[in-house]
Amino acid sequence: MSLADAFVRFLEKLGGKTVEVAEVPKRIPRRRPIQERLKILREIQREEEREAPSREEEELERLLEARREEISKPFSQRLAEAFLNHFRGPVESMTRSLKGLEYDLYRANIRMSKEMYVAMMLVAGIFLSVFSFVASILMGLDIITSILVGIFGFLAGFMYLRVYPRMVWRRRVSEVEKALPYVLRHLAALLSAGVGIAEAMVSVANSDYGVASEEFELMVRDMRSGASFEDALMRFDKKMESENVTRVVKQILRAIKFGGNLADILYDMAADFAFEYRMKLVEYVQKVNGISFVYMFLTVVMPTMFVVAILAGSAFASAGSGGLAITPAGLAAILLLGFPMISLIIIVMIKRGEPR
Repeated sequence: MSLADAFVRFLEKLGGKTVEVAEVPKRIPRRRPIQERLKILREIQREEEREAPSREEEELERLLEARREEISKPFSQRLAEAFLNHFRGPVESMTRSLKGLEYDLYRANIRMSKEMYVAMMLVAGIFLSVFSFVASILMGLDIITSILVGIFGFLAGFMYLRVYPRMVWRRRVSEVEKALPYVLRHLAALLSAGVGIAEAMVSVANSDYGVASEEFELMVRDMRSGASFEDALMRFDKKMESENVTRVVKQILRAIKFGGNLADILYDMAADFAFEYRMKLVEYVQKVNGISFVYMFLTVVMPTMFVVAILAGSAFASAGSGGLAITPAGLAAILLLGFPMISLIIIVMIKRGEPR
């Protein structure tokens, strides 16, 4: 055998080894004839072709799941995300100028970044501005007045969403205070049965006390993430800024620090809160009974007396000409807007006076 033939056979063996190493993802038998190895390779290729549709289906399912998650978001949030993606720089600059927004979102339990919320504020302002401008044009106002109305609409929408977290926070505090007697009795019952305070808080978090259960769940999460029991309670107290919540937190911490029957303390506090709420409710009912007469007079009697007075005054003033002392448009505005507005103010006052 010549040297050239020996070198060619060496290259053929080396090439066979290279093919064997590179194309053996699935155990191709060694030292088999070329035809049998090619047959095995074709079978492997068929298996991969059969697996390809399943991989495509999995990828399609992942895409559909991501699309379903995106659609499940509110339209306002999706619109705010699109606005933030296109105008991130101005939104971030405006966010830095709004002090305390992040803390307001935290207290209101609005789980949204402050940049996203500012984008939503701007979207709401723009939408209300356009709506106000178009409505002004349709009402026949001139272009300058319509622009001013549109600017006012933008400011109204923007400022409303700015104070909205504080409104939500006050409502949440009111709900927590209403549920406090029931929550305290729940905790006291579990403590009397020998359950630990942490397990009792988990039980309240899993119960149906509305906002109170949500806040207890947040405290449990804080403790599981490494915060101490005292830190979690103090954080809850600072978040609520409620006199009743502060009393509860101080009593619990004092009982744990200095000793005492915490179950009896919680029972007593629940009874005190329930009694205070009943007294406030009695006072509220008495006030509502007094206001109800004023409400009936302003909404039923006074409009009738007003119309009669207008007709009588017009009869004397016109001396038989039949003219009204006030224009029909003015009379309609007073009857359709003035008196209903007074009624709305009274209803708001009654609602705001409701005991917590």
